[in-house]
Amino acid sequence: MVERGSRGAWAWAVAGALLLAPGTARADGAFPNAFNILAPPDRPEEILLGTNFGLVGSEDGGRTWTWSCEQPLTSFGRLYQMAPAPTHRLYAVAQGKLVYSDDGACGWQAAGGALGDDLCEDAFVDPSDARRVLAAGLAQGGGLLYQVYASSDGGATFDDVVYAAAPGDLVTGIEIAASDPMTIDVALAHGPAGAPTLARSTDGGATWTLADLSAALGAGQLRIVAIDPTDADRVFLRFLGPSGDTLAIATGGGATVTAPLTFDGGLGAFVRTSAGTLLAFGTAGGAPALYRSRDGGATFAAVAGPPPILALAERGGTVYAATDTMLGSFAEATSPDEGSTWTPGLAFAQVAAIDPCVKGACQADCLMRAQQQQWPATICAAAPPVVAAPDAGLVDAGAARDAASVGLLTDAATPSLVVDGGDVARPASGCHCAAAPGRPAWPSLLAFGALAMAAARRGARGPARRR
Repeated sequence: MVERGSRGAWAWAVAGALLLAPGTARADGAFPNAFNILAPPDRPEEILLGTNFGLVGSEDGGRTWTWSCEQPLTSFGRLYQMAPAPTHRLYAVAQGKLVYSDDGACGWQAAGGALGDDLCEDAFVDPSDARRVLAAGLAQGGGLLYQVYASSDGGATFDDVVYAAAPGDLVTGIEIAASDPMTIDVALAHGPAGAPTLARSTDGGATWTLADLSAALGAGQLRIVAIDPTDADRVFLRFLGPSGDTLAIATGGGATVTAPLTFDGGLGAFVRTSAGTLLAFGTAGGAPALYRSRDGGATFAAVAGPPPILALAERGGTVYAATDTMLGSFAEATSPDEGSTWTPGLAFAQVAAIDPCVKGACQADCLMRAQQQQWPATICAAAPPVVAAPDAGLVDAGAARDAASVGLLTDAATPSLVVDGGDVARPASGCHCAAAPGRPAWPSLLAFGALAMAAARRGARGPARRR
């Protein structure tokens, strides 16, 4: 799922007008909007929206929603992900750190180990092993020095270096194949010219081959969109070139590359459904455009009348979209027919309550949003919604989350993950989510220098990779 690509003039004109309007709600200094959408396959009623003001989630298929605000560790959070069972640990990259939560965004911790000294640029959770996480770290020092670290304890600590980029190279994306966890792909801007390069390992990171894709794609910057979940040899790529954003497909570690679809205004979202259908959304000719392929990406056909999509996910034949609230009245929509028709869902004003475990910590933020007309002030004091749990009648969502086990309703009987004889740290009860007083200390000037250098190398690129 590509999270946010270039919007094009049609979106920025609307954004500028809204941001200048009095009383307009803002989030992290921007218009409130979503970054990505999560639809965990083994939790058929759960939907999570990662936004620029925290997480908005539903445990009843989108009928009711609660909100967990940004906390000191998650300010300016992005790249929200969820690990597979048994942990369902939540992850985000925020302020140059990889952070994680074991209690449904009630409380967060920062990853440590070798990654703790680097600026985290990207991370990916192994779809088949909740204990294994990869993260790209940028050393805080002179020049660009990227390394990809591995964690075997669910991202709590990182030690092993599985890929060391050459000095000056820029790591722009990492991913593990769902069908073969020994296959890892890393996207790079490589060498003095920043050549779009795909690095691949088929032995878990012990050895690597690099493929320069310049001959097939030209000069530009490369991102990983996704590895095909059923074919580890097929990688969907986003190529940022002079004519726009191209959706490319690489096989053989980059030996063969096709470029079936280009958006002159930017590729914004992508999903491969469980049936194998590909959906790609972007801006073409100054307007939103959705394209669909049912032949594995050989050809794409336009799909009429899409909503303004920011991110895509799929579960059980239903496509879920995070949609742009600058251009419409709702933030989430679903399609039962691979994008042909859409049903609007959540509008931020319809959030029912603050998640109970952070109700106190989020009060000031909630009231500010009410004053800026993002939602009614009643949300800030409202009781959490009551949802139906399987075989358990009606259950208070807050009570379920604060039960003896950690996580959402479907984790009620899930044991703790055991790694090397010890349990991954998670509270025995409650959320343990008291907010630290004040804001966290600003990163060092050295860190800002490293970030600035990385930004200079990126140029006017979008996010590194959005699943």
